[in-house]
Amino acid sequence: MRTPTSTTLPLLLAALFGGACTDFDREDRIEDMRVLAVRMEPPEILYSPLFLQPAAQRPPGFPLPTIDVAIELFAFDPRGGRVRTSVQLCPDDAGDNSCRLYDPAEDLAEEPPPAWDEIAALLTPNVTESEIAADATPVGRVLPATTTWHLTPPVIDFFINDDSRGNPIPSIFPLTPRVVVQAENLDIVEAGAVHKERAFKRLPISIDLTSPELPPAVIEDLVQGLGITLCAEPISDEEFLEQGRAACLERRLPNHNPGLLGFKLEPDPAQLSEGYLSDVAPDLGIGSLLRADPGALIAVTPVFSPDASEQYQVISFDIETSKIIVLNRVEDLANTWYSTRGDVSDSLTALQQGDTLGVTWRLPFDAQAGERDSMVLVVLDQRGGTAVAEITVEYR
Repeated sequence: MRTPTSTTLPLLLAALFGGACTDFDREDRIEDMRVLAVRMEPPEILYSPLFLQPAAQRPPGFPLPTIDVAIELFAFDPRGGRVRTSVQLCPDDAGDNSCRLYDPAEDLAEEPPPAWDEIAALLTPNVTESEIAADATPVGRVLPATTTWHLTPPVIDFFINDDSRGNPIPSIFPLTPRVVVQAENLDIVEAGAVHKERAFKRLPISIDLTSPELPPAVIEDLVQGLGITLCAEPISDEEFLEQGRAACLERRLPNHNPGLLGFKLEPDPAQLSEGYLSDVAPDLGIGSLLRADPGALIAVTPVFSPDASEQYQVISFDIETSKIIVLNRVEDLANTWYSTRGDVSDSLTALQQGDTLGVTWRLPFDAQAGERDSMVLVVLDQRGGTAVAEITVEYR
């Protein structure tokens, strides 16, 4: 556990999805080094209220779990070359979003020595080097792209700030350490092109007030102390769709990554399917290779699992009444589209902006037989869930 070095407004937690540290002439174009997404499985971690007691004072008989988090980096450079990638975890109060200036030595010194190695393994950049394959699908994908972290109880303890007496500081708002990634092309450094990009994404670590590790009576006392009532019956779908204030708190479930299944090939580019498509079988999977003519127009709409847009609750604070409240929410899925060449009709599709999530992709007219291009879709929900799919074409 660490002593906080700064105070962050809870409202800033809306920026869960992170960002990149580079400006591009066209945000939807993959021409040089790009980090398009970081996907985590699971995308959110729930921790027991038992962590709000110092480790030495926790009651016996309640073992706390180790949570394995798989990190997948979606970095691309269609120029090829040898690439160095790094991945690390950075505390949310480390100072700068890019974590370049963070020195973990002082924070580690506050932790019990037996935990140093497992904490340092996450705070230290995990560096790999590899060659982008000439036939990589999608075009320019940097591989290997995955690593697994083991979040043991001492790691969770580390990210919970302490007060001046060394006691954990309770918070109804998530902890948001940052997953910081960097991809650098070591072979191709061109004027006017990007050879290195650094990006980050927040990993929400949220307290579970309804943790099954606690006796029901303890849970009841805990939520009542916050002025909240537990739900005796599930909240109806209709009430969730109103997205208003909730009368009670349901059992807390962690966020899931959106269930992106693939794409529907639209027969009429002028009439794209409306709404969330979840009642049709996808024509293309999340990774597909097509043969096409230069200049062809491809029309697609993403296909999701029925539960891709999740219902969830937010614990908030009403400034006017100075009371803790619960809000019902339903996820909106933001779809961001990228391509190596050609033109995508809309770089961002969301039902808040229009009736369809689909796009058309006009392939370049000057493509040569045997060349390839890719279109990549990144789907985000409000809580950090991520899904990625791609279509690659080889020209006839």
